[in-house]
Amino acid sequence: MKKHLVTLLLVPLFASCSTDNSYLSVSPDIQATGNDVTSTLVADLSAYGITSPSKITKHGDILAVGLRNKLTNVNLVNLSTRSSQDWLPLGDGTNEAYTVDNLSVNSQGEISAFDFETGKLHRYNPSGVSRGSTTPPLALTNDAIHLSAVQGDNFVISTGLYEQGRYRYYSLEDDSESYFIDYPVHPGYPDLSPYSTSVLWASTVLCLRPDNKAFVCTDIRSGQIDICRIEGKTITLTCRHCYYYPHVDARNEGAVRVAYYADNITGFQDVAVSNDRIFVLYSGKTYKAERQKIANCPTLLVFDWDGTLLETRTIPQMATYISYDLEENALYGTTPDAKLVRYDI
Repeated sequence: MKKHLVTLLLVPLFASCSTDNSYLSVSPDIQATGNDVTSTLVADLSAYGITSPSKITKHGDILAVGLRNKLTNVNLVNLSTRSSQDWLPLGDGTNEAYTVDNLSVNSQGEISAFDFETGKLHRYNPSGVSRGSTTPPLALTNDAIHLSAVQGDNFVISTGLYEQGRYRYYSLEDDSESYFIDYPVHPGYPDLSPYSTSVLWASTVLCLRPDNKAFVCTDIRSGQIDICRIEGKTITLTCRHCYYYPHVDARNEGAVRVAYYADNITGFQDVAVSNDRIFVLYSGKTYKAERQKIANCPTLLVFDWDGTLLETRTIPQMATYISYDLEENALYGTTPDAKLVRYDI
């Protein structure tokens, strides 16, 4: 399966080493020292049997929650009726999935879930959980390994192990594909091959602006952010920030191309957007110090779509995932103990 191939390529190095390379140092711009974000409790997800969400997306009363190590990949929670419904059972059938790592929702409330093991984008319109309708899954064509994908009105943007460019634009109108934007160059490995470079920057989170005219891509394992514009069938780079680079061992040959040191600083765990703002969760933790708690993020960054960092805020109770509700114009998140909260921001 594709998942297992990628896992082999991203095996971490548990023995840390010292380095004086300044590109590994975190920029003070993204280190919050106060300015707390307050929040309001909305729901305890454990009431729906959810204790460890792997992703969330929210639209009105409907909350879609990704699940780990379950027989179902997604739980659809109706916060109004306090009911829930399973979606995408584990498997390779038409409306089944192996691993869902992306959840998104468009302005019409249609939920998309991408299964990177099969390369299929599943779609579902709740219209009230009990009356939901499923659209046939969309297969991202060709033999490439696709890792993250978001669907626009007539296109799909994806990242993957692509040598042709960092972002793939797939047209739903004529089934054409194009690749855009060079990968960032790691200062420690300027001569890395195109394939190994794609592995180095494989841990991405994509989020499409509601008007379909731009998207943001963050890196989970470093301080790298791209903000891109979509014009016609073309992607251009608006802004690229790299607040620090990952601490890795990278090479151009062998089964394991990229391995992360245990003291590598975890970066941007999740991202959510509105038409005028980008909200980014920053971890800043290492596996060496925090182990499985590295996804608990204490910092929220707020950007505009030009790439200007507007705010750096502290989340006192920490957050694991976030979603911007277009219907309510509000930012929501999950806490480490699986509480759904609404942020006062």
